[in-house]
Amino acid sequence: MPLAIHTEIKTGSEKLGSWTAIIAVVVSAVVIGLAVGTLGLVFGLAIVGLPMVIFFLTWLFGNPLVGLWLSIWIGFFAAGIARYMDGPWGLLMDILLFVSWLALVFKKKVNWSALKNSGMTMALAWFGFVVLEMFNPESNGFECWFYAMRGVGFYQLLSFGLVFICFDDVKYLDRFLHWMIFLSILGTIWGLRQMIFGVDEAENHWLYAEGFAMTHVLHGVLRVFSFYSDAGQFGASQAMVALICGIIALGPVSKKKKIGFGIVAIVTFIGFAISGTRGALAVPGAGVLVYLFMSRNFKILIAGFLVFGSIFYVLKYTFALQNVEQVRRMRTALDPNDESLQVRLRNQKTFGRYLASRPFGGGIGAAGFWGSRFNPYSLLANTATDSYYVKIWAETGIVGICFHLFMFGFFIGKGGHIIWHLRDPVLRVKMSALFAGMCGVMMSSYGNQVYSQMPTGILMGIAIPLIFIAKRFDTMPDTEGVTD
Repeated sequence: MPLAIHTEIKTGSEKLGSWTAIIAVVVSAVVIGLAVGTLGLVFGLAIVGLPMVIFFLTWLFGNPLVGLWLSIWIGFFAAGIARYMDGPWGLLMDILLFVSWLALVFKKKVNWSALKNSGMTMALAWFGFVVLEMFNPESNGFECWFYAMRGVGFYQLLSFGLVFICFDDVKYLDRFLHWMIFLSILGTIWGLRQMIFGVDEAENHWLYAEGFAMTHVLHGVLRVFSFYSDAGQFGASQAMVALICGIIALGPVSKKKKIGFGIVAIVTFIGFAISGTRGALAVPGAGVLVYLFMSRNFKILIAGFLVFGSIFYVLKYTFALQNVEQVRRMRTALDPNDESLQVRLRNQKTFGRYLASRPFGGGIGAAGFWGSRFNPYSLLANTATDSYYVKIWAETGIVGICFHLFMFGFFIGKGGHIIWHLRDPVLRVKMSALFAGMCGVMMSSYGNQVYSQMPTGILMGIAIPLIFIAKRFDTMPDTEGVTD
């Protein structure tokens, strides 16, 4: 019988107690100390953070979807963090999405054929047009184009591809809904904190020192913006989540889930209301009508039209709840003589005259924030676009806006056709909810730049391809799917 050979295995603490380890630690500490003394504290922090960066990259390369999930967090928090600490927070999303794609390239088994679908083709075609706009003779240059094109088409293309390739199980749909709901509730809580206790020092600086009070403090009442980029984005995003959760709560899900989604719908609707955003009314308005049609129950459709018509009548032809600031602002959205609407119409006439001889517009980034930064004295930079569609029209001309509207029309038509033929009732109601939210966001983007701003931009970048791949998750109805 052979004798067993026992080898002594040293623990980590014993290894650190060796002279070799002690010398290595001392030498490393001296080198880092000299480097910090020579190159500064930033370099020292970079050295200390290097192991965490390596760990994160290893994690991300093992699971490319990590970058997409973290992009949702960045989409929600980047604007809010920027009020407290300067930094290129928006570029973090570019880095995360790019590294996620890099991780896919290095993976051994990737189903690249999943990219062969009409949704990805349309997103790629639009981004190709955006790239060609870089050569627009009216353009403000490559740097301006680079910053501006991200929200217009780059994020959409990258997020579409990640969803098409990586979302191979229905669990990813539920995970997406959970993250969206969780972060939106945090947004509501932060917004209620602003309304009840007032804004903090950083938010006060953003309002008054940076000049946003003129649009966010009306008649002494704060239009709540939470940690979002502005009240318009906060209101539209909260309205979208309220709509999605409300529809799911009415669907064939368990009682527990009905209660959960119903509570979230109420909470986020409150967030929408305290934002005082008139344009966000289009989200539940258009979304509810779309859902009623997709429900294929014409009795409910008629009842829904009656309820919707009643709400419209109260806002348009009565003064009920006029003493409530939020209701009063919503009511002005239905007034054709509203001064804000008249200003927007005059601005659109200005754009029309300027763009009459420019079929490809003034170039990506020529209008709005980036136009003011790179070409502050131009007509496009000094004329408010307000609407997302007007912005696309100003920057890409009649050719670009027609192409863009065609893309949106394709998303609506193809997405509706896919959902119409789903068999699983639970999956169908979830996809119908996302579809209604998508249509509501597209409608509300006429009043504000909702679609291209965060977090709505990244949420749409995941919701739309999810609708296109809904058939992957479709199964025949079963009792577990309804009563879990």
